[in-house]
Amino acid sequence: MKIQKTALLTSVLLAAYGVVPASAASDLEQEPTIPQKVTTAQAPAAPSGTTVIYLNSSRILNSGTESALNRSTVVKKGVTFVSLRSLAVSLGCKVTYQASTKETTVSREGTEARYRVHTKAYQVNGETKTMKGEAYEDRGVLMVPLTSLTAAFHLPYVLQGNQITLHPGGSGSSGTDKPESPQTNEPPLAYFTTDKDQYRIGEPVTLSDQSTDDEDAITNREWTNNEPAFFEPGTVEIKLKVTDKHGLTSEYSKKIEITSEVMYSQEEYAKRFTPAGGTFQVSGKSILSYKALPYTYTTEPYLLFRASGPETVNSEGILYQDILSGPARFLVHHKNNLATKARFYLVATNPNDTAASIQIENAGVAGPTPYPELSGRLAGVRYLESTLTGSEQRSVQIAPGESVALFPKLNATAAAPGDVITMNADVTSDAPVEYTMLMVQADHDPIVVMPSLPDLNPIESIVRGTFADSTRVFEYDGTVGTEAERLPLTDNTTDPFQRGMDGMQDSVAINSGNYGVLYKIILNHVAPDTLIAFNPRGGRYFGSARVNDRVVEIKHGDGSQDSATVLYRTQAREEKVELWLSPAAGSNLPFSLLFLPISEK
Repeated sequence: MKIQKTALLTSVLLAAYGVVPASAASDLEQEPTIPQKVTTAQAPAAPSGTTVIYLNSSRILNSGTESALNRSTVVKKGVTFVSLRSLAVSLGCKVTYQASTKETTVSREGTEARYRVHTKAYQVNGETKTMKGEAYEDRGVLMVPLTSLTAAFHLPYVLQGNQITLHPGGSGSSGTDKPESPQTNEPPLAYFTTDKDQYRIGEPVTLSDQSTDDEDAITNREWTNNEPAFFEPGTVEIKLKVTDKHGLTSEYSKKIEITSEVMYSQEEYAKRFTPAGGTFQVSGKSILSYKALPYTYTTEPYLLFRASGPETVNSEGILYQDILSGPARFLVHHKNNLATKARFYLVATNPNDTAASIQIENAGVAGPTPYPELSGRLAGVRYLESTLTGSEQRSVQIAPGESVALFPKLNATAAAPGDVITMNADVTSDAPVEYTMLMVQADHDPIVVMPSLPDLNPIESIVRGTFADSTRVFEYDGTVGTEAERLPLTDNTTDPFQRGMDGMQDSVAINSGNYGVLYKIILNHVAPDTLIAFNPRGGRYFGSARVNDRVVEIKHGDGSQDSATVLYRTQAREEKVELWLSPAAGSNLPFSLLFLPISEK
């Protein structure tokens, strides 16, 4: 009866604090490494008969009397370690050391626990238990996981702020009783550290999330004020709330101080630390005052087969068709507007008396998806990645008079009504080949029905056609980055639009936006500490760029000119940088490349 009353009293006490007690049994040894509750005010004074220890401190309050442990209470890999001897003595335990066995023995009220250094194993009344972490020695002081003591001696504890309050007289057990209502799941424990407590304006703040969960099942982390740097002086409170898969939560907060001393302005910080693919704020209007690089270009002889009109396809038919020989590039971007599923095909027909060979060089296919910007971006990413890996390279042989559907990924999945597909690809043929882009209902054989399909009129303002010299190469030997500079592209002023022919209507076609053109920008002398960035000038843009041997994604969804995507930054020496990019289907043009000195000095 006495044990039942004591357990009930302990449960009521801990419920008042809103936390779960440490279990008296070895199978419930959750580390109290971090607080379960956020406290923005000072924690209440410790009740009489309690012992309070503090994370990352040697401070200890024993029934309100302050003293110090031999070593600070520390957290290592999510486990809280304490000085065994000094804490055990404070809790009223007897501590002895046996030199022959190199064991430290802690005893209290009929319970005896034995510890050794460099092992997770310890003994409680002769029974071997396992600690959450390995005991270690800190300058002659044995450090052990706190829960090895709380479990061995049935010590309830409360977690509050950075304090751990132990109740040495809470259970009065013999070491064999179990909690009346064992809990099958412990709440998660939110905790993080910062690398410093005081920072200058613009100084990077490093956060280390050390939150834990007994099932390793934290499903959500909700941060407040976890900025990488701060730009106003004062006190900042950073908060973290974690949630486990059962919906249980825990919160922790820490205050840091921001001094009035400036390390980096907000603009310089963004230029220094925004990662590749990340965006930062710029003044879209001010960019027009940047010095423009002297843009001239040479070309590579790729014929562009642009099939994007009609973009919205309302019936089965041939979308575009032309005979090409040698290097060819394809830009395909269409939407199925039938009431049923459809498939898109690019068919190659050999009109010659001898066999023809097509070498697939690079390719990126995306969709079907109802989101044209997503399809355009992913196709471009995959295309540029294939230029690095060669993963799409293969050879296709076509007999005289034979028709073959190229690029199986293009039609592998049927497009539902409203879905869009996009493809960027490069091929080279050793003979003239007739290429036909078409759409048919999903269950129709394209080769069988192709002779009876109608030619579809573009109708819309979206262009289709064949365009020569569709790789533009800009190689610059001047030094870039000593001042703010820009390279405007796809604007039809600095960078003129292509003129070509619609091979089906035998009419002039203008490649508005130069979609499908591959730009190769070769900068032989980029100054040290230069930021290279992408700035959209025509609205929403979702694309990618190959920078040296890496593909960087570009995502601008707000349609503003007042942001830029980081593509690359040079280090402490001059570098050669090569960028490849092609205007993304489904996005808006024009755009500019920016070259900015990082330092404001």
